Amino acid sequence: MDVLVICPDAYDAAAFAALRQHRIHLLPADVDHWRPSPRFDVLAYLEAGRRFLRRRRVDAVVSTHDLGDLIAAVLAAEHGLPGPSPEAVFLCLHKLYGRRRENEPIRCEPIDLHDPEPRSPIGYPCFLKPPWLKLGLLSGRIDGPTPLARALIAASAEYAGWARQYRPLFGVAVDADRYPLAMRDVMLVEELVQAPQVTVEGWMDGDTFHLWAITDTNTFPGSPAIDSFTLPSRHPPAVQSRMAARARTAARAVGFRDGFFNAEIWWRNGEPLLTEINGRAAVCFGGLYEACFGRSILEAVVALAGGGRAASTPSHRGIVAGQYNFVTFGEGRVADLIDVEAARATRSLWLLRDPAEHVRPTSAFGVVLAQVELHGMAFEDLDAEADVLRHRLLRRPEASPWPARLVPADAH
Repeated sequence: MDVLVICPDAYDAAAFAALRQHRIHLLPADVDHWRPSPRFDVLAYLEAGRRFLRRRRVDAVVSTHDLGDLIAAVLAAEHGLPGPSPEAVFLCLHKLYGRRRENEPIRCEPIDLHDPEPRSPIGYPCFLKPPWLKLGLLSGRIDGPTPLARALIAASAEYAGWARQYRPLFGVAVDADRYPLAMRDVMLVEELVQAPQVTVEGWMDGDTFHLWAITDTNTFPGSPAIDSFTLPSRHPPAVQSRMAARARTAARAVGFRDGFFNAEIWWRNGEPLLTEINGRAAVCFGGLYEACFGRSILEAVVALAGGGRAASTPSHRGIVAGQYNFVTFGEGRVADLIDVEAARATRSLWLLRDPAEHVRPTSAFGVVLAQVELHGMAFEDLDAEADVLRHRLLRRPEASPWPARLVPADAH
């Protein structure tokens, strides 16, 4: 098939190039997935996609990123290609309107970003976040009116840059009169949930749900910052079954059909709660899937996007795998926070930030500088190896959250 990849990054370029049975076309975008990109014009980029599709025959349009998902959905719909509708992808992306489609959502209300005397309509503590960003950007726990006011001021510094990328696309993808808050400067205050979380990966074939995998999200003790993602899930089979059922309900609620999606689910007091649903595959876990299943999720994504079938639910091979984060709450140049040369020499580790970039944390999740993927026969062995690498590579380990695990003496 001829496959058009929207908003590709370096990882996409390498991963899609491995699909040698297809002709892959990358539509480059001057966009950063971690911070606003002032030079990126989303409507000009959308028009570039339209021109490409008018010039060439394309069988599938795909993306692995939030903004690209909606662009891909618009292009596919305009050219009669398979895939979820733009409205369904929008409802996955805009967390407030997605919540309003749920039968039993957690409490969630919008507040004006510029309110001089903001108050949480659901009380405190609560969780503050923008309605359409990922990676925990501009989000965090709020314990009272004064912290809320400070958080809104801090968020407003970057909010306008992000809104410039999203809002014009919302105006093309959906009826703005039906979804007016998509065009306003609002943040969301949500019920604060502190519970184990997983990512349920699957796809919809029409209205029928198929499970791909369930990956555990592991946070550092006493912190919401993410330590790692591990596969297979360590939750009991009965719990996993109920989580998968919750993901299916979430996809149907927003009308998501004919595509891969992932749903982040909390397990609280014996019940699955929806954190959010994303209208795309979690291809960031592609290495974990390859290690544990021997299967490529990109192959399945492309097959489904081209109107075919994604085959069957993968089977575990007895291998365990983990994707471990190098998190910092420090501020400064990336090269001053992590040993760039040693990181580049480390197998299965990739830097997520440019060494010259100046970073600062803007949420309770810190800044993820790098990730490493490990696999083996026991999670404990992977945890220990990840901790050794963190202590060796992070130049300011005191600025990072650390688990209560002993680090071998030769780690330094």
